[in-house]
Amino acid sequence: MKTITQEGLTSIGINVRSYYDYQHERIAMDGRLGQTKTGTLKKKAADRDPALLVYLQDRRDEIFAMEKGLEKEIAEMISKHPLWIHFLSNVKGCGPVMAAVIVTEFDIHKASMVSNLVSFMGAAPGKDRRVKGEKCRFNQFLKSKLCGVLGSGFLQAKSVPYSGYYYNRKMRTENSDMLVNERIRMEDRKGEYKGKKIWVVKWRDAYPLHRHQDAIRIMMKEFLKDLYVAWRELEGLEVRKPFSEEYLGRYHHKEAA
Repeated sequence: MKTITQEGLTSIGINVRSYYDYQHERIAMDGRLGQTKTGTLKKKAADRDPALLVYLQDRRDEIFAMEKGLEKEIAEMISKHPLWIHFLSNVKGCGPVMAAVIVTEFDIHKASMVSNLVSFMGAAPGKDRRVKGEKCRFNQFLKSKLCGVLGSGFLQAKSVPYSGYYYNRKMRTENSDMLVNERIRMEDRKGEYKGKKIWVVKWRDAYPLHRHQDAIRIMMKEFLKDLYVAWRELEGLEVRKPFSEEYLGRYHHKEAA
């Protein structure tokens, strides 16, 4: 099987980034035109004169054609990658474009431990937020695609075992008295919390979105563990145990969905 060169990976990465650029522009234009991805008007869209929007509609259709064309090209390119053939194609909820994001944004040769992957995608405690005035310590594009797109894909596809990790974690936090720091929403910054940005609450009293994002993070960390092992083995690289096992002797039993 022909190996994809570094130049080839770079080219795939350019196509992937361009695909999302076109997708972002198409979504923005759909919102401006008040229509769905299929081109039909949204129910609450205001009446308009289509004759005066012909240029914008044509431009939108051109962008959509580029988006679909790149999606097809990326699927063809990634179909030759060993990680897609032997692992990612069998992961329910992970499509060719997301696989291309993974193989072009991560460098498995630099990730000697799974914690390197976790940290790079912004799921490591203390390294998951941007700090004003400092260089971002994680790949923002990768985090948005893994937690936002792939995470949703796992849940929609009821991917086993990954969706199980999500629901197990979410159920635990919904019933947990453990305290957690949480950013206060603007509408709640009043009274004794006026001027404050953080409060300490029990997990079960935290914002639902906070518990959701936490469960997504746990799910993605479990996925990265499997990705690390599969990818390193395919490349003939050393596979090390997670830090908690190798240095702390902590072993966690995985529960499938």
